[in-house]
Amino acid sequence: MTLIESNVFTSINPFVLLSQTAYDNPTSIKNYLEIFVFKGSIFNNSSNIFYTDSVEGYYNLIVTQKNPVFLPNWISEIIQIFGNQHINTTNLRTLQEWSFEFLNKFRILCEIRAAMWWWLMFNPYQEPFNTLRVLTEWYLTAFTGTFPIILGIDIGPSISISLLGFLLDGLNRLVFTMPYLPSEGENFTINDLSSLDNTALINLINKLGVDEVRIFRYLPSLWYKYPIPDNIREYWYTKKPEILEYFLKNYGNLGIDFLPERILQAEYESRINHQVMMTTGNHFHEIPTNFICSINQLLDNNIIINEIVKVSQIYGNIFHS
Repeated sequence: MTLIESNVFTSINPFVLLSQTAYDNPTSIKNYLEIFVFKGSIFNNSSNIFYTDSVEGYYNLIVTQKNPVFLPNWISEIIQIFGNQHINTTNLRTLQEWSFEFLNKFRILCEIRAAMWWWLMFNPYQEPFNTLRVLTEWYLTAFTGTFPIILGIDIGPSISISLLGFLLDGLNRLVFTMPYLPSEGENFTINDLSSLDNTALINLINKLGVDEVRIFRYLPSLWYKYPIPDNIREYWYTKKPEILEYFLKNYGNLGIDFLPERILQAEYESRINHQVMMTTGNHFHEIPTNFICSINQLLDNNIIINEIVKVSQIYGNIFHS
């Protein structure tokens, strides 16, 4: 077994790194004011692990995330088929990071605005507090009147902020499983690894030091249901012939096209031309001789040409009249 750890999922934008420093290193706080600064959550930069195996294939995936959140199968299928996100999920991961950071900053603003309700010394209609009110109050007051007032306190803003927290937590634990569907994963805990039929894979998981994993292996189901993208097949054919050889050897009898479109098209045209040549060569002698002689006689006597000229003259007289 060959281990390949993907670096695609570990690319964190500078804003995440900047906010993460203050959390990972509490001594970075320089003064008392920083203690009261609202801080959001940290984006999880855990990475999935890809591995190759002579039996299981080249795109096997191990998810080590604790309590992972997966997309529904139909959403994952739409993203892969119509969004052209099959193997490389860099764009999806970047979108996930930026969405997390945006909602995280928005949550901090909402918390500041909610805290200011308790301090009457701040006039919410003066700058910069007015801008803060415009940005956040539409969301904080969305549930006003929906929940009962407890001890004179409207719990709607607290519910709104809690919902943002749940959404951030879900984004933080979201894992992409391309090119597999989330339902294709097999769950294994440290206690039932013995049920795996791959000793090298068991040793790999033990080295990771995790209590539970989800494994995606063999041929993705979407490659049964839909044609494999031509750019992937072209990549196998030109740069990774060992991958193409593996799929042809193990799944070549399933009727799946693993060769690029240009190769399949050339092979198809070659077979058609060969079939035409064989058909022409085998049946040309069956054409009646008298039919060929009649055609030659018609051409020699210019009968067809004369008839065409007559028809043209008739139509010309009609138009002139």
